[in-house]
Amino acid sequence: MGPVYVGLTDKAFLRLHHGYGAPVISQTVTVLHHRLTDEQLTSMYEALRAGPFQRRVHRPGVPFARWRWVLAEDALPLSLEHAAIDDADALAWANDQAQYPLDPERGYGWRLSAVPTRSGGMVCSAVASHAIADGHAGLMAAIGLVQPELATTEGLVETVQLRTELKEGVQRGIAVAREVVSEARRAAKDPAHRAAVRTALTGHRTKHESAPLGWREGSVIATFDAAQWKNLAAQRGGSTNTLYLALVADLMRHCTLVGENGPLVLLTAVRRLREENQIDSNSFARVPIVVQREWLDRFDLAPLRVASKASFEAVHEVGSGGISRPRNMPPELIDVLPDGVVERLVDTPPITVGMCSNMGVLDPFVPTAMRHGAEPTAFVMRGVFQGIDTPQAAQQPIALATWLSEFDGKIQWVLESIKPEMAHSDDELGFLARIIAEAWGLKPLTVLNGGGSVTKVAREFS
Repeated sequence: MGPVYVGLTDKAFLRLHHGYGAPVISQTVTVLHHRLTDEQLTSMYEALRAGPFQRRVHRPGVPFARWRWVLAEDALPLSLEHAAIDDADALAWANDQAQYPLDPERGYGWRLSAVPTRSGGMVCSAVASHAIADGHAGLMAAIGLVQPELATTEGLVETVQLRTELKEGVQRGIAVAREVVSEARRAAKDPAHRAAVRTALTGHRTKHESAPLGWREGSVIATFDAAQWKNLAAQRGGSTNTLYLALVADLMRHCTLVGENGPLVLLTAVRRLREENQIDSNSFARVPIVVQREWLDRFDLAPLRVASKASFEAVHEVGSGGISRPRNMPPELIDVLPDGVVERLVDTPPITVGMCSNMGVLDPFVPTAMRHGAEPTAFVMRGVFQGIDTPQAAQQPIALATWLSEFDGKIQWVLESIKPEMAHSDDELGFLARIIAEAWGLKPLTVLNGGGSVTKVAREFS
């Protein structure tokens, strides 16, 4: 295996840690019926520290040579809290953990923490910067707690000789020079592109001051019986994933930025890399799916399934998106431009979208120490936009970020409102999720709210 290079998608998420936006954090949340011992948690921490999470960025001294991911020597310490929390505050506590500041470039890109619950159980959180682990990479790091031999760091210890870096620097320097010439020709023919490049090269991004009060990202986890979900999806002419897409699209209709006539656009994650590529930080590409309102009005999944399959077949490679490669500029040129220039090149789409990631069945990834004795009652993957506020929300197109997974015979639908126009509170987001699900014939087993509003409560629906 060769060195693990920092890709364009990795760099896009690294830029978010530099103050240009809200860092994106991947998180695994586990709720346990019984507590783990400090020794068990320490063993899990050491296992994660020996796996692919444990990385930092190496910047070669040779101009134009590529950045690499290498092993980091240090890590954030294990956080074990001793003051128990209410079971209903599990998601609120998890949200607090997801706000912990990380520095993936220096090797502090992940953190493991745990807190006991008053019922005698425990909540565990493993967070990682999206720059070092998207959902798939995060799961493959976690599976090291089940099968340690899969938690490889092989590519992170590869040595690159100075001669190799010099050769690469020369070759990439030539490639960048050619791409500069091609971009100059493009700018000469395209006034809009020329203006965008000029603004990016000469402009300055104004930082928004965070509002001390007001809207914050809202979080909800809705749980359903998996058999009911799958049966309903089949009856409606779709699959588990199609029903998931339909629910998200239906929920987007309630976003005031979309309105009654706005397009219902989903950005769906499609995994491009497989287990043998798990050392790579980001393995997903995103494809847009436009959902027609009449499909939802008829509760018909068949046309949506056809549309989603067509989109999946047209997916591009990892690193080809509008954030990774703004304005579809050449990859080598984007890779060497200063962060601020690339950030100013990003053209926010004039639409509001819903982001969808189906994480699949998570049972095989539950750590052995949790599975035997602790009795996990929930095991979910999710993402959080760290510290996002109203001004930042207005600068990005995602209104609703969602994740779907299956664990212990239950479907877990995780929702994050990323714009106030989507939901002003957790309670509102949870209410919308419940009425949409029930309209499709699904009855939530539980809806857990927490984090983005002053009301943090778990509600049971009988």
